[in-house]
Amino acid sequence: MIKTLRRKFIFFAMAAVTILLVVLMVAINLFVWESFEKQATQVLNELVKTEGMFPKIPRKDNKPPVIPLHQMDIMRSARFFIAKADMEGNIIDYDLNQILYLDDESAVEYAKIAIDRNKPSGRIERYKYKIVSNDDYQKIYFLELTREWLSMRTILLVTATIAASSWVIVLIFVFLLSGKIVQPIINGLEKQKQFITNAGHELKTPLAVIQSNNDAMGLIYGENKYNRNIKSQVTRLNELTSNLLMQAKLDEEVELLKEQINVSELCKEILQPYQDNAAIHGISFQSQVTPDIVYNTNQQAFAQLLTILLDNAMKYTTENGEIIFSITKESKNLVICEENSCDPEMNINPENLFERFYRGDSARTQTDQKSGYGIGLSVARSICKSLGGEMTAYYPKQGRIRFIAKI
Repeated sequence: MIKTLRRKFIFFAMAAVTILLVVLMVAINLFVWESFEKQATQVLNELVKTEGMFPKIPRKDNKPPVIPLHQMDIMRSARFFIAKADMEGNIIDYDLNQILYLDDESAVEYAKIAIDRNKPSGRIERYKYKIVSNDDYQKIYFLELTREWLSMRTILLVTATIAASSWVIVLIFVFLLSGKIVQPIINGLEKQKQFITNAGHELKTPLAVIQSNNDAMGLIYGENKYNRNIKSQVTRLNELTSNLLMQAKLDEEVELLKEQINVSELCKEILQPYQDNAAIHGISFQSQVTPDIVYNTNQQAFAQLLTILLDNAMKYTTENGEIIFSITKESKNLVICEENSCDPEMNINPENLFERFYRGDSARTQTDQKSGYGIGLSVARSICKSLGGEMTAYYPKQGRIRFIAKI
């Protein structure tokens, strides 16, 4: 139990830390990228405005520049080239004085691509461009952004490294502290399980005494409705006690001993009493069990799983309703399916049915004496999980509910 809780705590804690670090890293990089993009757009617009001649830094006796000095310095260090084309798209001139490693053919190729795109601005590989046209010709201004891309890659690498290092450091702290953090929860659960176990065992003796005295009174004075009511309620309390003890045992996560059993034969033995009971109450009971299924499982737990499903079906199937039960083998999985008719107005979330002591107000049973305590399906899911499977429920259509257990 403590290992499971520690794993879950570490998982959710680190999931939250991971999300936080990823969001911060993405936010930082987006902010930096937006800053680079804004700066590149400003430089390109100034390049177009001055036709490739950035303003010089004024002397002290001149008026202060419109553009701040640090931005002027950035502009004058920019690498760019300008291409000139006629209105038909033919390149007639180009200026590569402000960029050293670009050859003539590449410059012409970039210019043709920009013209063919028929867009006033955009990106081509590591260049940001803008086209300015007049009646006679059009100029294409290209601003080279390799330096910005390298800076962006460096920032991305640095933030990723910091995020990964922070994640590892937090993981170490969470791992070291997880035991102390979950210990109070473990203590509370242990006390709860101990209470259930002790209470269950303590209830068994008085229930047995009540049952025997009730039977004796029935033999001496004759059976009446009071004897029958006592017997019914003692049976219910015995069932509740058994389920609580089984739930407490399963919560301890003790591995169940498994053996090869004939599932088909075991099912036939369990099904027969329920089929007879269904016939008495006018319920249609259909069963389909694949013959000769041999499976490695715990016989007692498997039998209790089937019993809980069938008990639940008998309790909550509507008058003159129908129960359909099947067990099949799909690949390596054992599939148990129980479907029964229910109140057409039932709109309870099927997941709520697996909560301990949950009973929907709209659930209608054939008799109040047959109603349960709302713990059976919780135990059934725990048994299914302990056998290495999972259990789900859903409404295939209105007035029908289906339980699927895959082991």
